[in-house]
Amino acid sequence: MKKLIVLSLMLLMHASCQAELKLPNIFGNHMVVQQKAPIKVWGLTVPGQKVTAELGGQSASTTADAEGKFVLAIPELTAGGPHTLTITADETKTFQDVLVGEVWICSGQSNMQWSVNAANDADLERLAAKHPNLRMINFPQVGVQEPIWTHDDRQWQVCTPETVGGFSAVGYFFGRQLLDTLDVPVGMINN
Repeated sequence: MKKLIVLSLMLLMHASCQAELKLPNIFGNHMVVQQKAPIKVWGLTVPGQKVTAELGGQSASTTADAEGKFVLAIPELTAGGPHTLTITADETKTFQDVLVGEVWICSGQSNMQWSVNAANDADLERLAAKHPNLRMINFPQVGVQEPIWTHDDRQWQVCTPETVGGFSAVGYFFGRQLLDTLDVPVGMINN
C-alpha cells in the first residue's frame, strides 16, 4: 500500500510539472518585439494543449505537439505600445509594458564585451541614459548542443542611468542612434 501511495504521489508531481506553461526568458516585461513582421511565440506546455497568444489587439492560436512544444505567430504590428502580451494554455502568462519596434542582436567578440561602464566619459553617458523606449537584455555566451530555455533570471531592462552600465557599449550607442534616427522603440539583445 505504501508503494502505491508513493507511486501515486510521484505520478501527480510529474503531471503537475508537465502542466506548467514554459517560455524562454526572452519573453518578459519591458520586452520589444519586431515591427512589421509576424511575432513568433514558442514554448512548452501539455501535449495537445491549445495555446493562444494576444498582443496589441492581434491574436494567434495553435496546438502543442506530442512533446508539448508549440510555435505560433501573431500577425504583424506597427511600432508602438506599451502593450500587454498574454499567452494562455493550461495556465496564463502575462507580460506588461511590451513595445513594438526594431529588435537587434548585438553579437561579436571583445568589442561587444566592452561595457558602457568602460566607455569614455562613462559617468556622463550613464547620467544621460534616460531612454524609456530603448530596452536591453543580456544573455551569456554559452556553447551547448541543445536549446537552453532559460538563462538564470535574465530579463529585459528599460534603459536608465541605473541599468545601462553593464550593457555592451557598442550595442547601447547603436541602439541609441537607431532610437534617435527611426523614432520607434528599440530592443537590443546582447549575446
